[in-house]
Amino acid sequence: MQKYILFSITTALLTGYFAVTAASPLVTANVPLDSRYYSYIDKLEGMGYIKDMPTGTRPYSRLDIAKWIMEAQQVAADKPMPGYLKTYYDEMRAELAEEIAYLQGDSKDYGSNIWLRAVEARLAYSDMQQDSYRYRKGINASWQLLNRNNNGYRYGDGINIIGKAEIAGSLNKDLALSLTPRFSYDKDERGDASIEEGYVKTHLGVWGIELGKQAVQWGKAPFAMSNNATPQTMLKLNLLEPHTFDNGFLKFLGKANVNVFYSRLEGNRVEKAHTAGMSNWQREKDHAGLLGVRVDIVPTDNLSLGLERVSMFKSLNKHWILGDNAESDDQWNDIGGIDLRYRFPGVQLYGSLYGEDQAGGFPSEHARSVGAYFPQLFGGDGSWDLRLELSDTNNAWYGHWTLVNGWTYKDDILGDAMGKNTRKYYGGINHYLANGDRIGLEYTSMDMDRDAASNPSVHEVQLTYAKKLSKAVYLDGVLGYAKIKNADYTSGRSDSSKLVAVGLRWEY
Repeated sequence: MQKYILFSITTALLTGYFAVTAASPLVTANVPLDSRYYSYIDKLEGMGYIKDMPTGTRPYSRLDIAKWIMEAQQVAADKPMPGYLKTYYDEMRAELAEEIAYLQGDSKDYGSNIWLRAVEARLAYSDMQQDSYRYRKGINASWQLLNRNNNGYRYGDGINIIGKAEIAGSLNKDLALSLTPRFSYDKDERGDASIEEGYVKTHLGVWGIELGKQAVQWGKAPFAMSNNATPQTMLKLNLLEPHTFDNGFLKFLGKANVNVFYSRLEGNRVEKAHTAGMSNWQREKDHAGLLGVRVDIVPTDNLSLGLERVSMFKSLNKHWILGDNAESDDQWNDIGGIDLRYRFPGVQLYGSLYGEDQAGGFPSEHARSVGAYFPQLFGGDGSWDLRLELSDTNNAWYGHWTLVNGWTYKDDILGDAMGKNTRKYYGGINHYLANGDRIGLEYTSMDMDRDAASNPSVHEVQLTYAKKLSKAVYLDGVLGYAKIKNADYTSGRSDSSKLVAVGLRWEY
């Protein structure tokens, strides 16, 4: 049913918008997922300065954030911001001044603005009893304590030096570019240089078109797509601005946007499966395809919904649309689901229900999550906030008997690193100082692969700190400790890991 709803809305958007000759919107570069701007936007929204509810599809574009900044400015005229929040607002307003001027009509030209946007240097010390841990049966990948959602980067034991730069902007109002080279060094892997992200972005009418490498995150609980793995080279299509259903039978949907992508996974998947000794390794396919469709709907100011379907496949045919995978000799595997978020006064509640694979057109295996965000934990100016989350997957999650490496890319899970049959608890509390400095404490607990004998149990604590040193220089730090019981599924074995990291970031 979810699949047909998703198909109907997507078709309506595609049909309607390709028939419209609207004025060409502005094309801007996207804001990387590791930008602090995402936490700033979450805080501005939680404090009531952004009414236009951001959706669960990330990354946001520079234009998206510029619009929210303009909205926050209007609200702040009657509701002055507390000092720390005004600092965040001022930072983003200065960074996005050109986009804001364009939206306000102060500048009709949007010329070339490709700049060295940022340079970041990070020094980390990791003390690990084991550098990574393999998943058991059906998921040919590994994971690392205190390190997930990091674009596939792995810490080496001991000293780690990481440097990267962000070069991004627009050649004109119709073409944007971005390039993020990264260099890293540790005694295990020695030196490594790569392009972490890099893409070209243009448009066809009101449809944005992107080609290149960029991390994406779909949903608050990213069961299908996250930045846990190395960013893939993909072709993306999305509306540059949400469509408003002003009339017709879909008027109740309010505003909606659609995102579509296609990519190919790595070219050594058969060899990887063979080397790992996986049964039926011959069934795997090099360069298996990945196709994703997500629709975000905002029916009211306080409610957002997301529906998505991501397919990993050897081939697609009519049965893919009909949902009869058995008729195609199990040529693909699906993850699909729905997530929602609702804003109450003083608290945001969100949740998701996803399915893996299908039986008779319906998902046959499930994952779920619930969460709550308290932007003003103790009332007042919101200088304290709290986030609580619970996620759960079943025993079939991220695996497939034909595409036997599972939902992985370059040794990492594409979605949530918690893996299969895992229950995860998360809690994070932040304190914001008047000058914008932030101190945070996070706790994560994972009961992993619960049906396995001597299944691993993970506990992680991290203390974080962020400070603005000068007009364009930012410091952040993390101090983390983790312990895993029954490490490597070995009864009574307890491993620990420690992480100390300090980063400096200069921004243009």
